Amino acid sequence: MKTILLPTDFSENAYNAAIYSIQLYKEETCNFILLNSYEVNGYYSGSMFVARPNQRSIKEIETFSKEQLIQLQGQLEDLSQPGHKFEILFKNNPLDRAVNNVIGSGMIDVVIIGTQGETAARNVAFGSNTINLMENVINCPVLAVPSHVNYTGIEEIVLPTGFKIGYDAQELEYLTSLITSHHAALRVLHIEEAGLDTVQEDNRSALSKLLAGIAHSFHYLSYVTVPLGIYCFTESRGSDMIAFLNKKHSFFENLLFEPFYRKIGNFSQIPVLVLQTEKVGI
Repeated sequence: MKTILLPTDFSENAYNAAIYSIQLYKEETCNFILLNSYEVNGYYSGSMFVARPNQRSIKEIETFSKEQLIQLQGQLEDLSQPGHKFEILFKNNPLDRAVNNVIGSGMIDVVIIGTQGETAARNVAFGSNTINLMENVINCPVLAVPSHVNYTGIEEIVLPTGFKIGYDAQELEYLTSLITSHHAALRVLHIEEAGLDTVQEDNRSALSKLLAGIAHSFHYLSYVTVPLGIYCFTESRGSDMIAFLNKKHSFFENLLFEPFYRKIGNFSQIPVLVLQTEKVGI
């Protein structure tokens, strides 16, 4: 059984992401956990540095959260498939902390969230909550679904890479499982300024071996920026998803290397899957 974590702020974007997840897993037995997190006047559970607000204000917000979650659960159950079940969870914690707590307490296969939250700024592709989860969730894939995207199947997933880092089977496990279950194909995209050096060639060869069991191909673009290259490639082919591997480098490395998903910004038109690996120290 798959376990899918669905953070929600009760916005249309979050609702659309939940509907997408139901359709994505319509052929599988799944448990969907609906999570709402909140902070009461800046206070959150376990805080030692902020004064605890009065019990009534906490209880009122807990009650509101629970009522909204129960209502959402009913709506989604009406649209779900046989073999799907839902549970609700509400936490007085920042969203990324709440999500990591749930992941740490049990096996979560993927976190699925809308690309924007309640504010839904028109000029921002990824809202702050989405970016926070992409960067701070530990050891669990995060799938961000744009509000305008309806599920129509998964036939092709694009994996942009510079071949500067190696991959291993565990890091790609969720991606390859998704491709296999949907009988899809993976398109590995490299946007180059020059030919591959020895390290890149070795990483490309190793990746090809890891992908031996699934349909895949390698593609190369030149003389174009990374965001525009990804956009043009996926748009021209009608690709269904973009996948990135978020290697958790050290603090100093993160100052130098900006993740791909931040670079694509407003070019994002399709769901973005970030494959997480565990953080390491500074």
